[in-house]
Amino acid sequence: MSQRLPGLSDEEATGTAKMAFEASERFLGRSSNLLRILGAHSPDIARWFLGFITAVRQPGLGATTEARLRGLACIKTSMVNACTYCTEHTSIFGQGLGISDEELAVMATDAYKTSDLFDERDRAVIAWSEAMTNNTAARERETWEAMKAHLTDTEIVEVSMACAMFNMINRLNDSFWTELESKDYNRKQWNAVDGLSVEESDAYAARFTEVAAAERQAKAAE
Repeated sequence: MSQRLPGLSDEEATGTAKMAFEASERFLGRSSNLLRILGAHSPDIARWFLGFITAVRQPGLGATTEARLRGLACIKTSMVNACTYCTEHTSIFGQGLGISDEELAVMATDAYKTSDLFDERDRAVIAWSEAMTNNTAARERETWEAMKAHLTDTEIVEVSMACAMFNMINRLNDSFWTELESKDYNRKQWNAVDGLSVEESDAYAARFTEVAAAERQAKAAE
């Protein structure tokens, strides 16, 4: 299947879309084909979408809890939804966070519930992400109680946001038939695991505001 909507290349991008790609290279390690689709057709959404992803998923760019826990949530969500595109993305990023191939294999089945590879916190997060994705979390008391027993309220919020975010992203990529990039390209995500700061992200956000304002003025003058 070919991708249903065209995306922008780096060479084609201008204005807000170009800024989004530049920021994505810095804070996500590379620009995904989904971001390229959004940049082509709704650059302002691409801008805010990028900020949402970086704040929820990346280490040191907004969320304050352990990046591994949020990574587990992103991976399990994509696995439950059987989104090939996102499972590849989240698994490769998870490897950059130190999640092993063996752990990934166990996560793909119910074996995570008893595996020694995961501690109680890990298992609580994986089970919660599975329940949220299947929309059974509202009535699964035991799953919720495990989260309350092993995670702080802040951790619960941030893990849940990671799960909810990838449920949205899974649906977008499946519906758009987004073309999967190469493994080598997606391993560039590992460049955005260390050395980033909220201050740097804020500086990029300020530049977005300036570029978007100039674009709106130019459109109004047409």
